[in-house]
Amino acid sequence: MHDQEPPPASGTAQDSATQPAAPLNPAQLRRITSLHRGFTYQNLYAVGCLLRLRQAGAQTLLMELDEDLEVVLPDRYLYLQVKTRQNNLMWSDIRGSVDQFAKLRAEHTAGRRPGTPKLVVVSNTAPGPDLLQRTQQPGWQADVSLLWPGHPDPQETWLPPAAADLTGVLQWCTEQAAQVPFGSLGAQTLVWKLAARIQYASAGAHGRALHASELPALYEQFVEELQAFPRVPDVYWPHGSEPELTGEQRVRLVTGFSGAGKTTWAAHAAARCPLPVTYFDAGQMPPAVVPGALAREVAARHLSGPDAVSLPSGAGIDVLRAVHGRLAHDGTAIAVVIDNVHDLPSDDVRLLVQALPTARITLLGHPHPEQTALAAHLGVSAESLPGWDTDTVAAVFAAEDCTLDYPTAQRVLALTAGLPLYVLNSAALIRTLYAGDGAAFCAAVQEQTHLAPTAQERILAETFGHLSVLARTMAGLMAIAEVPLSSPELQQLAAAAGPTRPAAAAGAVRELAGLGLVQTFADGFAKLHDAAAPLALHASHDLPEEAARRVEQTLADLLEGHRELPRLARWMRLLADTGQIDLLLEITSQEGFYEGGFPRELRTVIADVAQEPGRDAVDRLDAHSALATWAYGDTDWDAYARHVHAMEALVSEGGSGIGPREKVLVATRQFPLHGHTGDIEALDAAFRTALAELPAPSSLERALRYGYVQGLYHSGSYRAAGPAALELADAYCDHLGLPPADLHGPIEALQQACLDSETPDDYKRLADCFAMHVKCCRQLKLDYGSAAFPAMKLYMITGAWRSAVDLGQDVVETLLGVNEVQAALSLIDRQLLPITQAYNLPELIVGLRSHRAVVLARTGDIAAARAEIRSLTQYEPTPAQADDIREQASIIEELAAQQAQGHP
Repeated sequence: MHDQEPPPASGTAQDSATQPAAPLNPAQLRRITSLHRGFTYQNLYAVGCLLRLRQAGAQTLLMELDEDLEVVLPDRYLYLQVKTRQNNLMWSDIRGSVDQFAKLRAEHTAGRRPGTPKLVVVSNTAPGPDLLQRTQQPGWQADVSLLWPGHPDPQETWLPPAAADLTGVLQWCTEQAAQVPFGSLGAQTLVWKLAARIQYASAGAHGRALHASELPALYEQFVEELQAFPRVPDVYWPHGSEPELTGEQRVRLVTGFSGAGKTTWAAHAAARCPLPVTYFDAGQMPPAVVPGALAREVAARHLSGPDAVSLPSGAGIDVLRAVHGRLAHDGTAIAVVIDNVHDLPSDDVRLLVQALPTARITLLGHPHPEQTALAAHLGVSAESLPGWDTDTVAAVFAAEDCTLDYPTAQRVLALTAGLPLYVLNSAALIRTLYAGDGAAFCAAVQEQTHLAPTAQERILAETFGHLSVLARTMAGLMAIAEVPLSSPELQQLAAAAGPTRPAAAAGAVRELAGLGLVQTFADGFAKLHDAAAPLALHASHDLPEEAARRVEQTLADLLEGHRELPRLARWMRLLADTGQIDLLLEITSQEGFYEGGFPRELRTVIADVAQEPGRDAVDRLDAHSALATWAYGDTDWDAYARHVHAMEALVSEGGSGIGPREKVLVATRQFPLHGHTGDIEALDAAFRTALAELPAPSSLERALRYGYVQGLYHSGSYRAAGPAALELADAYCDHLGLPPADLHGPIEALQQACLDSETPDDYKRLADCFAMHVKCCRQLKLDYGSAAFPAMKLYMITGAWRSAVDLGQDVVETLLGVNEVQAALSLIDRQLLPITQAYNLPELIVGLRSHRAVVLARTGDIAAARAEIRSLTQYEPTPAQADDIREQASIIEELAAQQAQGHP
């Protein structure tokens, strides 16, 4: 054989001193080593046969009788001679076995032994030329075969392959042992246990036989040792709003894709469960043996002595009922976790639950078509774990030395649905293949340009492989849609892809829902599961080009006119994809466009329009205006200046369509730039010029005046800008007919007035004026009174969500100033944070939450405040966010010191 002696282990001088001396007779040592190596190889090969015995349908494995190993099958009888050689196998090595087999064959022919006999010589080396030539002669007996590495027996394909050395046969057996149900015991440990059992039988124990009928009991002996929860990781990351192991109902059905963390959650939750918990993994077990195996496991855990011994013999549901009867008689309450229930027929699962009528049972499994019926029969609703939240995603990545900013953490969350294995795999890929660039990874996965497959793709590919063609198509269509769609909308989308009956489309959605790939909602809408989206998007590429265009146009038509942000954002991207650029430009010119978290990829489309020479001058000017607004929001003054100068050039050229609106637009973009550069003279001149060119009267005058105030603000002229903003606010109130009392009254009345107005955008501009006054006061460290309240309310009723959050934080400060701490916390938790989530404003969340941490400290909850700050430090902050976190953390520690000294 080719196994080499291992090198001596390195150690201390004392270790070296205890090493055995060289043998006096090296030749004898080599003979003994070879002898034991041969027996070990034979025993391991026997272990391989034992692990494959049931697969072969064999009845018995015999050791050291007429041959090394003998296998009794229903219709045949195998004799296995196991040979280990350093060189090629020779005819002289097997001549004795072949001659003896002739006598054995005669015994079978005479009927004194059952079955058709066959001799298989298993060798760790290939046959030599002479032996190989003999096997190819016509006179070679057909019932004698050779098996060597790379050359399996053509008939007995179940036999373990021959390996060249002990390492190879051990590795193969270990791989097979890992497939034995309940493999939480180390696979190699199981191999050595079986090898010991083989060696014991070879010495004459148990009639030198192991029977197939004994294998379930043999494995059950090991199962009793194996059946324990998998080890919980040293660092356990909880799911968002993680539930306890047992709920209000006796039975709980928790489903999720592989990688959702169900088993790890159950193992962690079991430590907090007030009842003793039995874990049982039904995965890959024959359904018939599950009740008995579960019964033995529960008995081993909770019964002892005569109680366990006197249980009914055999296996099955009756044994499980008997175990429960003993426990109920003793008043022992237990909890049971049954894992991988999707591998069992639903009726079998019901029987298990019914056999344990007082136990608290948690069923874990993958989504499957029978799940709905199973839940109905059990009288429960299937649950799924919430998955990790954004903070946990950030913490996991930070632990991998791969930090994410908040928006990227949310993108990872959306791509992985927060499923633990998928998040961990994404972190590993980003660290190793994307140099820590999470945004690049997310973009690659969304665009399907990544090269390394993700864990969720590998896991879900099997599920997708079993889908019908129509279900796969529907999954692709729902991936294109991205947003929840109603049944009629899905049917229209399916019809656009190709002729499809409505019933067939609905059936395909039900097929996807049965496998957990589609989530259905109470309002009748359905959406593809986030975790399935990348794979389903790949499936959508199978659509013919013309069909794909029809689908996009149909989807655009379906989404047009909807104001919900997800649908509106998806519609705008479709406008770009379908070439409806004029409509997209019209949307970007609206007041509230920049107040929501609309897709950043639209910038590329708008930038292309701005640079397109053949485009209408007004279109190009509007495009540059949009790009300038984005740059302003990013405080990128260099980019802002470039776009403003491009707008000036377009107006100077005087193209068709350049009128008062366009000139005012350019002026309002010039004012902040002049203010930022501190050129007050240029600011005043530009304002006077723009005002003189306006026809009188003009509704554009108020917009022009606000732009001028904005310029004053950026020049640092806060004492001039603040009062001017309030004066302009009065003008807007007069124009809108709004008395001051309405601004501080119920928001519902203000909202109705806005809806009834002929110029609803002016309500947002009025909010801008109040907001400008607040900002100036903030810079001057002056009290702005209640001015932030109407600004926040006006922003909310006009859908200016970004500004609503900004001014909302000023309202929080106002409330803190009058010691309304709980009201301030409620405003953040119930309005401002939900706005950032609902309207995709992740870049605001870090600042808002650091503010929230201070409010928590003001309530006296220093521990919660510190925990909030710690959560934020897991993210990769912008410089401004980092400064803000440090400042807020400092305030919290000051408050903590005051509380420690007994000051309120």
